[in-house]
Amino acid sequence: MTTNKKFLLLIFFLLCFAGRASYAQENEVADAIARIAQQGEAQASLKDVQAESEEGSGGEPNVITMMAVITLLALLPYIIILLTSFLKIVIVLSLLRNALGVQQAPPNQALVGIALIMSVYVMFPTCVAMYDAGKDYITQNAPKNLFSQNSAAYIFNIVDKTKEPLKQFLSRNMTTAHQRNFYQLAYRSMPKNFQKNLKMDDFIVLAPAYITSQLKGAFEIGVLIYLPFFVIDLVTSNILLAMGMMMLSPLTIALPLKLLLIVMTDGWTVIIQGLVQTYKN
Repeated sequence: MTTNKKFLLLIFFLLCFAGRASYAQENEVADAIARIAQQGEAQASLKDVQAESEEGSGGEPNVITMMAVITLLALLPYIIILLTSFLKIVIVLSLLRNALGVQQAPPNQALVGIALIMSVYVMFPTCVAMYDAGKDYITQNAPKNLFSQNSAAYIFNIVDKTKEPLKQFLSRNMTTAHQRNFYQLAYRSMPKNFQKNLKMDDFIVLAPAYITSQLKGAFEIGVLIYLPFFVIDLVTSNILLAMGMMMLSPLTIALPLKLLLIVMTDGWTVIIQGLVQTYKN
């Protein structure tokens, strides 16, 4: 009888310990499941926040944003033509072609290509300075979508941060008289509340002053280019008139002489190099 009691007590204690162990294991499993659920909820909320931020930065643009971005992109070719060295170079090369008397050699596409390449030579230091001035903002705040709601403000901020090197380039390559004249013109044209904020280095003053200075410089060079070819035309026509060969076109004789002159002096290279060296970087 005593042996049976001891055996029953042993079984009772084993069942108690087994129950406690199973209860502890169940608690551990429940705690693990709860932790996994909490981590899943945290990750889901983080993904929701990221999705909301992405939608806010790259969502559907409104009409004003789209119009502003398209307008800026449409104005970009005109900015490249008018506010770089392209205008002066292409005008001088066109005048040289007209002075030679050949209308389509080289063609317009070739002249435009040469002017673009030479503009890269001239504008490269200024472009590097502009990029250095705004590279931090460009890399840190770039929108994922060009037509997102923040694109217009992003582009305007880039222009504001990179404008100083371009202003310095324009100021170095214009005449003071043109700058002063357009400042006075802008001052008279603006309302009184804008007049007090107008400065000599504002783009509304620098841009037209630079353009007119480039036009003046291009036609001054054109006059110097035309003079030797004009002399060739004049001498050729007088010689033909003195010889009584009035039926022979002077251009037939003058054109080979002009081509010989431009080849012997390496005129295209001299003029292109001279144009690039006229700019102050």
